[in-house]
Amino acid sequence: MLKLSNGYFVLEEKFKLKRVIVLNRHAMRQLIVQTLYQIEVGANEKETAVAFIRDFVSSLKDQAIENPEINLDDEVLDEAFSIGAFYFVTLEGIIENLERIDQLIAEHLEGWSFSRLNKVDKAILRLAVYEMTMGLAPVKIIINEAIELTKNFTDTGDKKTPNFNNRLLDKIGKTLKKV
Repeated sequence: MLKLSNGYFVLEEKFKLKRVIVLNRHAMRQLIVQTLYQIEVGANEKETAVAFIRDFVSSLKDQAIENPEINLDDEVLDEAFSIGAFYFVTLEGIIENLERIDQLIAEHLEGWSFSRLNKVDKAILRLAVYEMTMGLAPVKIIINEAIELTKNFTDTGDKKTPNFNNRLLDKIGKTLKKV
């Protein structure tokens, strides 16, 4: 039996669970952060970075196809491994509004300069600030997603970076709420 659970397709066979990634919003955010990072470090232009992400997702799909324990039809696999409009629209929106987003982040930093921020954290913060400015989700959800991304990508275990990003995004969210 196939069902959607916490953003994954889960195949239940005699009490065994097999996961197949679904590119839900959280997964899309991870891909956006990876794309923004590639662009930030100058490793790739936007088009090249997006092509890299497409190749990455395609390789995940290939792994699912090759796994004999995962028996899904092509239509389900295509849907599960489809990079949705959220990725493209959000990425383009961040790039188009980068100066404004960076300014908002810089204005709310205390004791830090924008240039000192870790490049991955910059990508996470840019994504969150863009989502806040566009009203794509409630601020609390956006901040929670950003903190989860921070834990996945840059937290060293001392929780300093998630706490820093949380405080910064909370300040930005309060400022945007006043506007």
